[in-house]
Amino acid sequence: MLTDLLHRLVANPTVYDAVQVIAGSSVQLDRHLAANVGELPPRPAILDVGGGSGLPPSLWPAGATYLCLDIDPVKLGGFRRKDRPGVALLADATHLPLRTHSVDLVVCKNMTHHLSDTQLPALFRESARVLKPGRRMLFIDAVHAPERWRSRLLWRYDRGAHPRSIATLQKAMASEFDLAHWEVFATHHRYVFGVGVSLRKD
Repeated sequence: MLTDLLHRLVANPTVYDAVQVIAGSSVQLDRHLAANVGELPPRPAILDVGGGSGLPPSLWPAGATYLCLDIDPVKLGGFRRKDRPGVALLADATHLPLRTHSVDLVVCKNMTHHLSDTQLPALFRESARVLKPGRRMLFIDAVHAPERWRSRLLWRYDRGAHPRSIATLQKAMASEFDLAHWEVFATHHRYVFGVGVSLRKD
């Protein structure tokens, strides 16, 4: 009962953003993203997979086309109300409605724990497909860490039902990308952060 109530409350984009800050997954995680964007062409296309209410535009170079993709129209409504530059795209992360090799950077933050075991490989496969060869995917998510009581508490009330091990996520990303960087760090949760380089040419 309480869990269902909290899930409905956090579905509100304003509350969702506040929870991300309180949970320690906003500033630190965004720093990891900003430090690893890498060199991009002029006016790059940046896809935020499972972007929810959106990432700060300060993370991207001027002139970037930011695509905030999410399956939840409520979250995308929160992105639109922020009046930030970018396009809200209602779509499934495992079936991206974008052309092959059309994106310069893919970002996926705090999303894979919402996916089933069948959907997880499809996320990385589709991300690799839409990326231009040699471009990056930046991936970050919390992992299963039962020894951390704060993490156990946060997972109890998280809408995502599939926290995974470090090894599982690393293997899933490495199946589609050359892992240029892989890091584990902790705030309240334990997180993994990966930088994958697309090698697909098909």
